Amino acid sequence: MGQIYHICAAQAVGVGVDYEVIDRLKATVGDAKYEEITERSAFQLADLLGRLERALREVDMTMCYRLALNICGVASQIGLVDVAGVASDVMTCTTKGNMEALSAVTGRLNRVAEASLFSVFELEV
Repeated sequence: MGQIYHICAAQAVGVGVDYEVIDRLKATVGDAKYEEITERSAFQLADLLGRLERALREVDMTMCYRLALNICGVASQIGLVDVAGVASDVMTCTTKGNMEALSAVTGRLNRVAEASLFSVFELEV
């Protein structure tokens, strides 16, 4: 029988998570509060991503920009550097008015956010 490997979701898709930010946050607030913060942030990110999809469908560039900015802030606070980076790319697409790129980058943002959040929650196991 072959050897079984456990691969973190972040490693599987190449998602960037800043573990120093996570470690500092845990050291500052404690494990229980850290878990509460990450859960609250996960729900907030899910809500923001859903609202971003709606704004994209409605072609509301101002709202897309604002939501991407909020996603960038929330992600940065809990160490999800790739999520913040892709959210920044969404902001760039909105300022340039490039709808084709905006649609593609928003799809990437959803995938990266999902994988990043799973990787953070795998740390708690």
